This record gives sequence, C-alpha cells and structure tokens, in this order.
Amino acid sequence: MMSAIFLVDDDNDVRESLQWMLEAKGLQTTGFDSAAAFLDAVDRDQTGVAILDIEMPGMDGLALQQELNRRGSLLSVIILTGHANVPRAVSALKSGALDFLEKPVDGARLLPLIERGLRASRERQQEDSQAGDWQAKLAQLTERETQLMQLVVEGKTNKEICDRLFIAQRTVEIHRANLLKKMGVKNAAELAFLVGRQNR
Repeated sequence: MMSAIFLVDDDNDVRESLQWMLEAKGLQTTGFDSAAAFLDAVDRDQTGVAILDIEMPGMDGLALQQELNRRGSLLSVIILTGHANVPRAVSALKSGALDFLEKPVDGARLLPLIERGLRASRERQQEDSQAGDWQAKLAQLTERETQLMQLVVEGKTNKEICDRLFIAQRTVEIHRANLLKKMGVKNAAELAFLVGRQNR
C-alpha cells in the first residue's frame, strides 16, 4: 500500500489551494470535505499524512485525530486552524500531532513536516509488522518452551534449567532447539536481543 497525503477540510477553496501547492511539489493528495467521508475511505493500515482542519461541522479535527488514535491508525497528523488557540494546539500535540499550523499555510513549514510524517508513518508500519511477527512466533510455542525462553533469556545454563523445571538435560536440549527454531534465531544471545527489543 502506497503512502498518501490526505486533506480533510470542509472549505473547498482551502482544500484546492493546498492540493495545488502540494501537487506542484510532486506530492499526490486526496481531499475530503468531512471527517466522516475520510474515515469511510481510509483503512487502519494506510500509511501517510493526514492534514486535518480543526474547525469542521460534525466531527472536528481534534475529534478526528482522537478517532484515528483509537483505531490504531498508522497515519501521521498535522492540524490546521484559521484561529490560533493555544489550549487546542497543546491538546493536538499531546495526542501525537506533528504540528499545529495556522492558515494560510506556509509551504516552507508544511513540506518538511510532511516528509517527517511520511517517514514516521512508514516506521510505525514496520514496527506494527514486527510486532505481528513476534506474536505469531509466540503463539507457536508450547507452555514448556515459553517457560524455557524466560530462563534462557535470563542466561541460565541447561543444568540450571533442568534443576528449575525438574526435567532431564536431554529434554532441555530438545526444547531449547525447538524454541530457537520457532523464534527464528541461532542462539541464546539472538533470542535475548529479540525479547529485549519487544520489551522496550
């Protein structure tokens, strides 16, 4: 799925001028005149940047940002406003917006934000994919292999694991080999790195 830029603003003139400016820079954009139309068209796994007007009838830009967060959207958000409002700006930034820009939008400020947003969105997609892979690997483990993984990551030797789990050394060796294979790693150090990365 290609990364995309979305403009959500009920003011047709603002949408058109922003689209014209961005497309002149080679950035393909799609415009929506309401939060509802945007939510209907864009799925959770879409990457890119959503530029949201704060003042819209029905669901406004801040409520739309909250809904995107609730859905676990991968999109980066930039908020636009016709009237600077510090408390609302703070609320948008606390909820993860890249920035809060006043209209008319300054292209010199907007373009670097879009580039940053596109990068951040792709990074979130990568993290999402890795988290999904991790969960799939964990789901393959038996209860005994899950216990063993914890002890291996703690640096316990096979003998210490035998004593802790009351099983024979050969059984530990078999479980350990299965564990490493299922987790897609060659040794305990790689496994510890993988677990550490997931627990960050």
